[in-house]
Amino acid sequence: MKKVFFVVFLILSSISFAHSQTHFRSGIFLHHSTGQYLWGPNPDGLSTTTIPDEMHQFSVNHSLTGTDTVSLNEEWWAPGDNEWNTQHEFFEGNTTYTDINDYLNNYKVIVVKSCFPSSEIDSWGQPSDTVTDRTYKSVYNYKWHWRHIIKVMKNHPGNFFAIWTNAPLEINSTNLQQASLAKHFCIWAKDTLAAGLDPVFGAFPPNVYVFDYFNKITGADSIEPAMYATAPYNSHPNGAATDFIAPQFVNEIFTAALAYEQVLTSTENLKKQKVTVFPNPVKGKLYIEGISNFRYEIIDITGSIIKSGMNESEIEINNIPKAIYFIRINTETDNVIEKLVIE
Repeated sequence: MKKVFFVVFLILSSISFAHSQTHFRSGIFLHHSTGQYLWGPNPDGLSTTTIPDEMHQFSVNHSLTGTDTVSLNEEWWAPGDNEWNTQHEFFEGNTTYTDINDYLNNYKVIVVKSCFPSSEIDSWGQPSDTVTDRTYKSVYNYKWHWRHIIKVMKNHPGNFFAIWTNAPLEINSTNLQQASLAKHFCIWAKDTLAAGLDPVFGAFPPNVYVFDYFNKITGADSIEPAMYATAPYNSHPNGAATDFIAPQFVNEIFTAALAYEQVLTSTENLKKQKVTVFPNPVKGKLYIEGISNFRYEIIDITGSIIKSGMNESEIEINNIPKAIYFIRINTETDNVIEKLVIE
């Protein structure tokens, strides 16, 4: 996964833009105890790195200096828990504690997560769960919460968001049924919702990244391995988990954030040039209007050019598999790129 996002970032960052660019280099990480342990240094005293250390290294590796360096503040988020139901309320903006509106203007990057109690899922659930008890821990409720949360994120394209999948439970704190349900939800979040394949939500917004913590840290049984747990009956991640996750956290989230800078700037440039690429999402045919002398390339997330052409205002895409791509448009004066969802 890191390779994929790195390749995409190279594609995007290799393009020169004639207009000013909004930066997504700094922000806030809102968390409870699991996030604190992973932020580091881990309380067990055995971690050899921290998220701040990794952010510094990321900036060095990408030659980012001054105001271009990446950084996050971290905050123990106010309410007594950060279950998905509570996160839902946070994004509704009408809570008695801090909500999303308290952070939008001050932080370009906003990272949120739940803690391991979210993996205590009781059942698959049913539609009535969202009416009778939105706090009930069912897969159905969780998907409903996430769709709402991501919709709010989508409505704030001036911010970049990262949302973690569940933190898993260690073997003495869960059972195989709970672990299986948690795994199903987290796979859906990353491989279906974030891939733009959820039939209810549809296309996934480019200003949101799903960090799949659950499936990074679990074993084949979907339970947090003893090598990453603080102790029996204590599912907090230990120093080994911090060392394993901190580099991935920084590399994935900030690579995606920097790529979004390019997508956002490119979209703004297209609008300034009065170039229209539609429909998006698309199936059947794609149209490019408002420009006459150009070359286009449709690029997959590995960086491979899937289709290209010159001065085609009507592009047949029926033979391209359903997925998320980028369309790059080269003109005499500009090179711009936009996210493209093929359904």
